[in-house]
Amino acid sequence: MPKVEAKGEGRTVNGVPVAEVEAALEGVKEFLVASNLDRAVLMGAEPKKALALVDPLAVDYLSEVRAGLREPTEKNDPAWTFSRFDPDEVEPVGDVRVRGRLTFEPLRGTAGKVVVKADYTFVYAVAPADGDDEVTRSIVRRMLEVDVADPAGFQVTDGRIRPLAVESEIFNDDCRNGDGVIRPQFFTDRPDGPTPTGEARDPYDRSQGVRGADQGCGTVSRT
Repeated sequence: MPKVEAKGEGRTVNGVPVAEVEAALEGVKEFLVASNLDRAVLMGAEPKKALALVDPLAVDYLSEVRAGLREPTEKNDPAWTFSRFDPDEVEPVGDVRVRGRLTFEPLRGTAGKVVVKADYTFVYAVAPADGDDEVTRSIVRRMLEVDVADPAGFQVTDGRIRPLAVESEIFNDDCRNGDGVIRPQFFTDRPDGPTPTGEARDPYDRSQGVRGADQGCGTVSRT
């Protein structure tokens, strides 16, 4: 964590009031919960709570996200930001397991700005919606960076977050990118399902960075 310095009656991090940094940390946590733990969103609903947390001044980001929600494509798939399943195919089993960390640091070379960084793994146990008793897991790792600016020097909306980057890796998905949902593979699906490509990875190993979609949809060493 960066050192918090005293300035006058307040405290700042790289010129950003500590209160703004704390609010951003809370906003990022709320965004991750609304994006990855909300039951309605998990079942394919529009992530309204998450979108409402985003600064309306982040016009390009919101436009791209909403376009993907309306019409998912391989290059703009909402599943890379929001954990969503097809309720006709799967249903959640039990609670979602979560592991990760939330940090912040000054934005290098820019006074009056801080970056909040989130790195979380979500583990979803799911069963087929048709009543079959098989249970499998899909594991999703999200890395989110959010811009925090000094409101005295930058135009921002109070109480909203401004995402800079979202990187994700989804394990145990059927590799059909661009359909807007996560499609877990069950044992009975594997003979006829798409063939995974790329290197097999341990989905619980957080020591490595996130592998991009262009590096293949690899098999998992365990779920």
